[in-house]
This record gives sequence, structure tokens and C-alpha cells, in this order.
Amino acid sequence: MKKNTSPKSKGTTIKLVGINHFGLNVRNMAKAEAFYTGILGFPVIMRTQTQAGLQHVEVDAGNVAIALFESPELDLTAAQKTMTDDGYLHFAFGAPYDRFDATLQALKEGGVEMDGEPRDWGNGISIYFHDPDGHQIEIHFDK
Repeated sequence: MKKNTSPKSKGTTIKLVGINHFGLNVRNMAKAEAFYTGILGFPVIMRTQTQAGLQHVEVDAGNVAIALFESPELDLTAAQKTMTDDGYLHFAFGAPYDRFDATLQALKEGGVEMDGEPRDWGNGISIYFHDPDGHQIEIHFDK
């Protein structure tokens, strides 16, 4: 019989409180910042530079921060296409259902193209689009 070598819990558990932030690589910080602050309305909460010299800007997305890291030479296209075509790599924001029309209009006025028609999931409606670097974004409006 094979011995179980995995660590055993001694009654202690990790107590996480949620996601603090997530990081995205972007090719052009000015375009990315304009999108996340100007189009989506998230305020900048930090500007720094990494030890490797990359520009780093964090925006406050409400209950999570988005950390943008400028990597001008990084080719994200192939990886994003592989992941997003099957629906794996995306992030979703929540919004009140009564803001659906106004949000859709604001995105269109900001030059954001929708990725298909809104999708009704029963419990809410989602819209999909991409940021300037091709990251797929969803806004889900709970019914």
C-alpha cells in the first residue's frame, strides 16, 4: 500500500478574505491607463516602477485592484487567442441591472466594440469586450 505523503492539516486553516489584486501585462501604459480610468472609471491608486524597470500602475476596481505592468515587447496575441476562444481567460466585473443601458451606451461612446451580442444567463445579462491589449472583459448585470 502506498503511503500518503501529503501534508496533514492540524486544525489550522488559511483564512483568506478575497482577491486583493490581479496583474495584467500591457504594451502601452498610456492607452491602458486611459481605458481603465477614462472608459471604465477606475481611479489610479498607485504608480511605481518594478525592480526590473517596468512601469506599474494600479487602479481601484471597487473590491479588487488591477495592477498594470507595461511590457512593450511582450506578444500577448497568441496566448490570449488560445485562452479566450475557449472562454478560459477573462475577468468579469459586476454591475447593477438598472445600469445596463447606460453602461452599454458609455462603452459605445468610448469607442469600445462589443464581442457579440449581450448574453442572457438567466440570473443576469453579460456583455463582453476587450481592452486595448486584447484582454477579454465581461460586465455581468445581476437581475
